[in-house]
Amino acid sequence: MTKQVDNERILRLVTRFFGYVMFSHVWQGNEPLFQDVNVEKSVWNLPYTFLNEKLRNFCNETRRLGYNWAWSDTCCIDKSTNSILNQSLTSMYTWYANSAATLVFLAGVVHPSKPGDLRRSLWMTRAWTLQELLAPKLVLFYDSEWKPYLGDATANRKESPEIMRELADAIRVPRGTIVTFSPDDLGVREKLRLASTRNAMIEEDVAYSLIGIFKSNIRPQYGEGANALGHLLEEIVTRSGEVSVLAW
Repeated sequence: MTKQVDNERILRLVTRFFGYVMFSHVWQGNEPLFQDVNVEKSVWNLPYTFLNEKLRNFCNETRRLGYNWAWSDTCCIDKSTNSILNQSLTSMYTWYANSAATLVFLAGVVHPSKPGDLRRSLWMTRAWTLQELLAPKLVLFYDSEWKPYLGDATANRKESPEIMRELADAIRVPRGTIVTFSPDDLGVREKLRLASTRNAMIEEDVAYSLIGIFKSNIRPQYGEGANALGHLLEEIVTRSGEVSVLAW
């Protein structure tokens, strides 16, 4: 018994040291890019702007939670290099799924937050948000002042019935699916149904944001437009062996 306890303690320490925290948020304009942070060598050296401060607040909260590593899609991907961008897009679901925690910043929710504010956050319906909310095992929600949404200090907001009810209404996904989601647990039709209500500013993202959820092998190629979704559906049909799965 003692050996088991020691092993569990070691595992917790290793996870705490090497665990990384992911950032889920809506882009609000000129977010700090990979090149900006690379030049300054640190997010703490970036000039003061509202969006740079948002990034620093994310890093501060990551540190407060006891973690050493933070990841934001704004500045942790070199988007000027197609090979890196494509690899990042295909790996995104796995990164969120393996994160120690994912922090969801609700920029449009003023403090103090009220029940229903989450449901009114329309960016929750954007394509990429789906995997950011389904994949992580531990999710924390914050209002515009980086205070816990609804003042809920639960260690994992996926264990908060009130927040999960609101989230289920906001993203039109059953609460149970949000809490325990795994790509292996749902059939093709159900996954396509979940994705059918998502919005995307870039047409290709309708397909690319589903790569991890479907365990797809398609490679992003911006500029192909509606063909991106066609390639995803073609792969799905080939793998399943039947066209009827598309009748969701």
